[in-house]
Amino acid sequence: MGLCIKPPTNFRHAGELPARHDTSDPRGAELDGEVEVDLSDCAFIRPPAALWIVVYLSLAAKRGSRCRLLVPRDMGVCVFLKSLGLFDTLREHGVEVDDRGIAARADHKVVLPITRFRTTAEASEVTNRAFDRLRSAGLGAVNLTSVVTELFSELAMNAAQHSESQVGAFGCVQFFEFEKGSRFSCTVADGGIGVLKSLRRNEALRSRVSYDWDALELAIRERVSGTGDPHRGIGLYGVSEDVRRPERSLLLHSGLGSLEITEDLESSARRTRLFPGTLAFLSIPA
Repeated sequence: MGLCIKPPTNFRHAGELPARHDTSDPRGAELDGEVEVDLSDCAFIRPPAALWIVVYLSLAAKRGSRCRLLVPRDMGVCVFLKSLGLFDTLREHGVEVDDRGIAARADHKVVLPITRFRTTAEASEVTNRAFDRLRSAGLGAVNLTSVVTELFSELAMNAAQHSESQVGAFGCVQFFEFEKGSRFSCTVADGGIGVLKSLRRNEALRSRVSYDWDALELAIRERVSGTGDPHRGIGLYGVSEDVRRPERSLLLHSGLGSLEITEDLESSARRTRLFPGTLAFLSIPA
């Protein structure tokens, strides 16, 4: 029996997926047969949605499923996804993608296309690449180059150190121009054990976390870590504190839980659709 996932027309993140896919975890035995993600009706796709596609299909292909992505009919969306590196990344992981007729476009707004890393050394290398491209592209205010790369580095290091992902972690950095102003976005995702399981490895925290959503609430507190090391755990806390400024936002998604720190500085955690691993997406004005 195969699985076909059809995201909404405006696909921003995995929390918007149909409810029936809550239990279809590509890391477990319950996913069997072919897996297809059908983007044919999508007219808008944000980076967190693109990285869900990468993680989900890469994990499914890793455990032996035949996987396929149906590209959008909207050519503009296709060109964006190709510039982001989505199609090539999926093919590298054994996923079928037919992108014939979709021209590659050099887009300076894609500061860092979807890039895989596994180790902290590779995370540092990817961060340095993002910094160099930000500096040479001349996008946004000059002082934001270091801000964006420092925040991206914290997220990338956190994924490399804690995720234990069979397919590694993936990151991308973009520059967007909207009617209300320009913004930078950083997205990092992995297909690993998730925040809940990571924190529960610390015996002192085990009784404090029962669900993915309360694990996320705890993970953004100072010096909270699954390692039990009092000198660790400042990564997500530091990022969450840095985005508590006007017009900045942060989305964390792990397992069936998500947490958002919105532009009005409010923080809220809730149950949502499945992300098989952990994703972090931050947005700051340029």
